[in-house]
Amino acid sequence: MNAQKTLTVLFLAIFINLNLFSIKANAQSSEAEIFTTGYRTDATINLIINYLPKGWTFSESNGNFIIQRSDSVWVLKTNTVNVKKEKKEARQERIVRDGLKTVAKIVIRYEDKWDFLKRQEANLHNSSVNSEIRKLPEKMGIQHLKDAKLSGKGNIVYTPVTEQDKIKIDNYYKERAKLEATLIRIPDHSTQKYSLFIISKIGCNDDSYFVFPSESSVELFGILNFINEVSGK
Repeated sequence: MNAQKTLTVLFLAIFINLNLFSIKANAQSSEAEIFTTGYRTDATINLIINYLPKGWTFSESNGNFIIQRSDSVWVLKTNTVNVKKEKKEARQERIVRDGLKTVAKIVIRYEDKWDFLKRQEANLHNSSVNSEIRKLPEKMGIQHLKDAKLSGKGNIVYTPVTEQDKIKIDNYYKERAKLEATLIRIPDHSTQKYSLFIISKIGCNDDSYFVFPSESSVELFGILNFINEVSGK
């Protein structure tokens, strides 16, 4: 009886160990599959993921890569170029008081990597459209209405003299908008498998926003700079 009991215990021990080994093997297999399926097969994407500062996550959703900070931030929409001087503490209080509580985030749309031919075709198309846009003021008969005082680099302003001039300028902007809508966006970056398009970024200081805490802005720009360094065009 004791011998039979001993054999039974031994059998159960062997059975449990075999199952534990199987579970462990499957877990290791699943862990390895992370790097052999989906976007993790792209070495550049893995570099970006491994670079992310503590508290940042990388995920995929509906054709977009989402790089997001876990902790909340406050963003205040304002003209940061001509802002009045104020103490750091006062500005921080103002951002929290008047700003929007959100999360710092970079949204990157991705597509299968463009080949050389697709990129060249897009560049040729855009060159043709931009040529039409440059000729548009003359075509619409408003080139003489350029306002030298209000116009700046890359921003030409046309000022009407008569009611007919106003109609011409309105038609010009409508035609220009139609042409600009046909421009093909060129990828901002390329990895081994993907072409990347920066769609939006929230949680960084720029000409239109103040952010608190400021570390969020530093980290976000650091991520964008790293993406620029490790990715191609």
